[in-house]
Amino acid sequence: MRRIVELGNAQLVECGAGGLSVREIARGLGMVSSAVYRYVRSRDELLTLLIVDAYGDLADAVDGALAEASDAPRERFTALAESMAQWAIAHPERWTLLYGTPVSGYDAPAESTNADGTRVMARMLAIAAAADADAAADAGASAGRGQGVHVTPDVRALLDAHLEEFGVESDAMAAMRAVTAWSSLVGIISAHVFRQLGADAAAIGEQILGSQTELLADLVIGR
Repeated sequence: MRRIVELGNAQLVECGAGGLSVREIARGLGMVSSAVYRYVRSRDELLTLLIVDAYGDLADAVDGALAEASDAPRERFTALAESMAQWAIAHPERWTLLYGTPVSGYDAPAESTNADGTRVMARMLAIAAAADADAAADAGASAGRGQGVHVTPDVRALLDAHLEEFGVESDAMAAMRAVTAWSSLVGIISAHVFRQLGADAAAIGEQILGSQTELLADLVIGR
């Protein structure tokens, strides 16, 4: 199975998700197609294997960076953001599989992908909760971080459910800041990986990412 994932990732680099072929996997393994179908029965199963592998690898990179960071929420947020960006730049095809254009006709099965797919989000929620706890001791620390933003009861209930799922003690507004920062982080990293800001911006992409990360840290952590 490890070799199937390796060959699948090599196909991603060569021809993208749309060109994945179980028959090519069989050829790479030196098997007839009927033999490899005992391990992966379709292109969709192959896609799921690669998505789970990519989510797990990304989350491991984030966890490794967090293990070296201090307990300070801003430092932990920066470590998370920088490790995500570094992983995406090192593995653009795998980042595209996770956060690029969805593969036509394929829906990732939540029961297979959620465990690793939500690990980074759980870390983000924990960082936001820690920052909120710090702000409770400093009334001015939370100024400008979402006061007056309306969160509907349905959204609040969803956020509370996710906080309970991940075992994070926090309120809905801190969770909303975390979700907003995470989705923004995915967006700015994608803009860099896909060179959506143009050639001039791509030349100084790391500097732009650094400034954007600081802005998102202000949202989650405060100044």
